[in-house]
Amino acid sequence: MRPLKLRAEAENAGSWRPAPPDAPAKTYALTGHSGASVVLHTRGSDSFVRKTAASVAAGPRLRAQARKQHKLWMMGVPVPKILRESEDGAGRAAFDMTYIPGQSLANAVIQAAPMDSGRVVKAIERLIWLFLLERGAAIPESRFRDKIGEIVMLSRDRIGGPAMAMIESCAGRLAQRDWTGIPESPCHGDLSLENILLTAGKSTAFIDCDDPWISSFWLDFGKLFQDVHGHWCIRDLSVASRSAELVNARQKLEQLRGPFLSLASSIDIALPERLPQLAALCLLRALPYSRDSAVVAFLCHRIHRVLED
Repeated sequence: MRPLKLRAEAENAGSWRPAPPDAPAKTYALTGHSGASVVLHTRGSDSFVRKTAASVAAGPRLRAQARKQHKLWMMGVPVPKILRESEDGAGRAAFDMTYIPGQSLANAVIQAAPMDSGRVVKAIERLIWLFLLERGAAIPESRFRDKIGEIVMLSRDRIGGPAMAMIESCAGRLAQRDWTGIPESPCHGDLSLENILLTAGKSTAFIDCDDPWISSFWLDFGKLFQDVHGHWCIRDLSVASRSAELVNARQKLEQLRGPFLSLASSIDIALPERLPQLAALCLLRALPYSRDSAVVAFLCHRIHRVLED
């Protein structure tokens, strides 16, 4: 299926059209993890999503996300179309985009809902092949080692205490890995299962792309395996010890793991061997923002578990 057809499918699932002037307006807060406000605005048949930065200082990053999302849309990637950029009364950057109804792949896993894993894998494959067209040179390994050190310092400032022994152990194991040969390329930037959308039109779309610290399709695979191997998307079930739901969710993740591994092998023969450390690095990056001690313990446990494979 051609990229432009994919984009059309995604837009048809939630297109933006002018609404009658007398239609009542409604708003619904949507979930998000970056601190930005994400709100669905509806009026009659008119629906759009507005994303607003958490602060004025966060504006440049939000604008970079809007530019990247527009570029991906222009490439034919099924992402929400950027409609306009603006600022609110407090000077915080914002942008409006089309609304695509559906549920995230993470929610389908948690709820043990039916999903067409083959369709999802095909959509990810088309996405990654677009990025491969602009594959560049290897990223200096120092960028990765510096990031690991930065995460440890942030964790000391924000978490500290007894948990630091676990965090430093995880960081130490990651620092010993080989970080050479990882190619630079365009990427989604946050290709977690939470940002893969199973649309109401039975297609697959991608949301919430990010402007990351480094850009590589290898890191997109790291985000995928942060979930399917590291179990990040089911952390709440794990921390709450909801055993029945947890067993079902793990089975769903295992159904995705094999096809994703096969896709990684077909994309780059050198990639599968590095997936554990890439997934572990993504988990490590979440540590400084995880104030709950149970989540910190979960992350450290999963990092060690992933690196054992």
